[in-house]
Amino acid sequence: MNLEIIAHRGFSSIAPENTLAAFELAIARGASSIEFDIQLSADSVPVVFHDSTLDRITGVSGKVRDKNLSELQTLNAGKWFSDEFSDEKIPTLKEALAILKNVDKFLYFDVKPHCEWSDAEVAEFVKTLKGSGIKEKCVITSFSDRFLGQVRRLDGDLAIGHIVANLEAYKTQLAQAVAHRDDLITSLYSVLLENPALIAESHSQGVDIVAWTVDDRSDMQQLIDLGITRIVTNCLI
Repeated sequence: MNLEIIAHRGFSSIAPENTLAAFELAIARGASSIEFDIQLSADSVPVVFHDSTLDRITGVSGKVRDKNLSELQTLNAGKWFSDEFSDEKIPTLKEALAILKNVDKFLYFDVKPHCEWSDAEVAEFVKTLKGSGIKEKCVITSFSDRFLGQVRRLDGDLAIGHIVANLEAYKTQLAQAVAHRDDLITSLYSVLLENPALIAESHSQGVDIVAWTVDDRSDMQQLIDLGITRIVTNCLI
């Protein structure tokens, strides 16, 4: 079995999440793939950041979507983690891709559902991926069916995954994935451990599974024993 270890927001147990440092460390430590979060600045630039608000990471109040890129790039995205990372900024997608292109397998884009994209913004996003030269490594995932639909209409070749956090959503999104010929579900790992029949059911319909976020080795082994080969982790790299 070929196990794919996916670094959650980069190697986020030893570096501040969603920073260039976290991505570099994940690659250096041998992560197969990297998962990271994407949303838009006020002036429509894709940036790598998880929360809708800036407080937790930067110590500054306000929403990411309300700040222009020039404002976002004055903020510190690493000092909250440790002084060692006090030079880290909020990366743009283009800045991140310069490092992420070196990943061995896949890049999992978690496009945040709190950020709505216009068709023009999605078109620019897809254009960036096409121009990166690593489109085949890109997997676009989101809780937002609307965003996934926008991407699907613009480029039928981009890999698409549905994110789920409970059994009901899993069943709904599996049906959506099959209907749209999307080949991936990213599931909260406890849903899989509690409902192992989902794994065979998904695989039988041509849909593979990513389990998130697994930081306990015994949980990881249980998932592997059940047939899961793609695992998101903060620390088991």
